[in-house]
Amino acid sequence: MRILVIEDDPVLANGLSVGLRLAGFSPEALGCLADARAALAADDGTFGAVVLDIGLPDGEGTALLAQMRDAGDRRPVLLLSARDRVADRIAGLDLGADDYLGKPFDLDELAARLRALLRRNEGRARPFLEWNGLIARLDTMTGEYRGTPVKFSP
Repeated sequence: MRILVIEDDPVLANGLSVGLRLAGFSPEALGCLADARAALAADDGTFGAVVLDIGLPDGEGTALLAQMRDAGDRRPVLLLSARDRVADRIAGLDLGADDYLGKPFDLDELAARLRALLRRNEGRARPFLEWNGLIARLDTMTGEYRGTPVKFSP
């Protein structure tokens, strides 16, 4: 699943990209609102979710979130910010974020929250996909096909 990561700290953006790749996602990291707006405008629906920092060099990530929601963009958005006071989290969620995680954070928790957001967005409650005898567990990249264990690569 492609994930758009908007984070201005290059070290953190790189760490997020590596960690999300290891968790089975295909992240694309951008460092500013202008690039994020361009990527979203050009997107053909392949970004399944957005991880969005609030404090960016060319503005507030919440402005992009508001713009997305005003345009009817319903894809899941997880705000990832050092602004982690209760009032900040409430404001972000009320603005339309689907989740909010304060920095510092645990990368495994971020991946689990993204999997949960994607499941909800797809209308699934179960943590695995099932189709025609194939069961895929996206959290562990394992599964089975008609009772035979299968390992998936990211």
